[in-house]
Amino acid sequence: MTERQKLWAKSRYLRSKMRKIGPMITGSVTLRHIKCGKPNCRCTKGYPHFICQVTYKEKGKTKTVYVDKKKHAQALFWSRNYKLFKKLLKDHTEVNLELLKTD
Repeated sequence: MTERQKLWAKSRYLRSKMRKIGPMITGSVTLRHIKCGKPNCRCTKGYPHFICQVTYKEKGKTKTVYVDKKKHAQALFWSRNYKLFKKLLKDHTEVNLELLKTD
């Protein structure tokens, strides 16, 4: 197998991996603990409330979306999908640039 054929095979492989990635979101997913401010709430006794949020950039501004705690794992998974997609896309670009350089 020639070097060019190996590059084409790698390009096809990376494209197939990208196609298999499911839903994705950009941004960071965090789980924060907060105190609500009610005087008799359990959070004043050291048991804080937890909130899940996704922080991302839109037109240069930071935006935050609050997500139901039950969907925290899903949001994390989708965020990781995006990071994986970005890595695969970078690798795919490098392979394609090599293909453009070779005869």
